[in-house]
Amino acid sequence: MIGGRKIKVPKEERELISLLCRYLKLEAVDKLTVATTFVVVALVMFALGTCALFFLSAGLVKSLSALVGDEALANYIVGGSLLLIIVVFYAFRVRLVENRVVAAISASILRAEEGADDDKEDDEDEDEEND
Repeated sequence: MIGGRKIKVPKEERELISLLCRYLKLEAVDKLTVATTFVVVALVMFALGTCALFFLSAGLVKSLSALVGDEALANYIVGGSLLLIIVVFYAFRVRLVENRVVAAISASILRAEEGADDDKEDDEDEDEEND
């Protein structure tokens, strides 16, 4: 209903609108599936990486304690090294992470727009052939 008047939509247009809605729902489900998969994989990798870092740090402390002669000093050296890595990563976060994420998202959006433009051109070519 537009402006208080009912508009009769032909059957073909209703089917087209219905198909477009279903297509958009499938696209949304696809994007959510990719995002969910990414989050799950990232969480698993974070957990495993944390465990590996813990054991590697413990081994490094044992090795350094033999060289330095004091286990507490070896713990401080390993802890300080890890904090230094964190500070360096934080300082270069834009170059290391954000720029790559922005580039990946931009490429995905542009690829989707190019696909839509290609579909429009195909439709226009079919219309010209039918004329």
